[in-house]
Amino acid sequence: MPSSRLVKYTLLLVCVLAGLPVNIPAVAQSNPATVPDVTGLSVPAAVALLNEHGLRLGNQTGEAWTELAGLPANTVSAQSLAPGATVEQGAALDVVVLRSPNVLLLYEAESITLINQTGTTLDLNGLIFNALDGATPASFQATNWMGALDAGYCTQLWAVRRTSAQRLGECEGVRRWLSTVNAGVHFWTGLNGVTRFNVVYQGVERATCEGAAPGQGVKQCALYLPGAGGGDVTAYVYLAYTPDRLAVLNQSDDKWMPLAQTAIQNLNPNVSVAGGVSVPIGDPALFGNPATVADISQLAPGQCLLFTNGSPDVDAAPQDCSVIARLDIDPTLIFWAANFEVISATDARRYSCPAANAEKMTVCVVPR
Repeated sequence: MPSSRLVKYTLLLVCVLAGLPVNIPAVAQSNPATVPDVTGLSVPAAVALLNEHGLRLGNQTGEAWTELAGLPANTVSAQSLAPGATVEQGAALDVVVLRSPNVLLLYEAESITLINQTGTTLDLNGLIFNALDGATPASFQATNWMGALDAGYCTQLWAVRRTSAQRLGECEGVRRWLSTVNAGVHFWTGLNGVTRFNVVYQGVERATCEGAAPGQGVKQCALYLPGAGGGDVTAYVYLAYTPDRLAVLNQSDDKWMPLAQTAIQNLNPNVSVAGGVSVPIGDPALFGNPATVADISQLAPGQCLLFTNGSPDVDAAPQDCSVIARLDIDPTLIFWAANFEVISATDARRYSCPAANAEKMTVCVVPR
């Protein structure tokens, strides 16, 4: 573990990052690791098990699910390293995931069409496309398509000027479409030099697709997006705390808890800034970018982030969990010593949590 060092966090929040005796999933080192069997597990549950063994998730490859697969849909059917094998800690394990693709992208250099094949209304909030290379950084937020898409219908985006949508036989109709010559949103096209783009939904990467170069014709990229009800992502953020420690904890068995856009508003009176200080709890930089195989911005089942008041007596979270990052804060500035707020990533509202109670553990559950 690294020696203690003093780090200044935004404005008045002064934190000490120290090497302390908590169980943080390791990175590559000389110690060997035993590969666990993750077949039959959801990807979040598989990652939790891999991290416990000091391993990280590598590439995910989708495979069409059928009733003959012998495993539930959306679970791991194969892994690149054999169970029981001995490897170096920090090694990556690739997996094959049984998916039933429910969204189809049809695209060429000038346009891209998304077809909703889920059989139900698809919530487009939280759906983001990003160019992974190209002449100009480019991304597109599907909220620009106005929120939701009915089953069987399409949305379109054009990289050239156009006065109407293009009807396709693959869908019942085009609900919404946009046309723009702004290269900053041309995430898929070789006109912008793009050869690869990804699809992120609810904070989780769902697919990587090839770009479309001029003259190549129509390309396809099929992917799976979780349906209504949250899919494989928790609908909440769970916090458990006592006066000297607080854990942000994923209590689910098989879901992610994305934290990249979740923040806590520190309203401690000793933070003498009007309105308090916003603390981005899922930002690895907040914890000094610690070396870990786990993902601080996205908790797997059973994982947690631990905040303490700097007491040397704190050696565990207030509830049982696998601590993947720890931050010791000046005891006069800890945010849970007073009422504080959690800023939701899904609706941008602020939800209040009470100050710690000296007599018992406090639990605060708010919409993610």
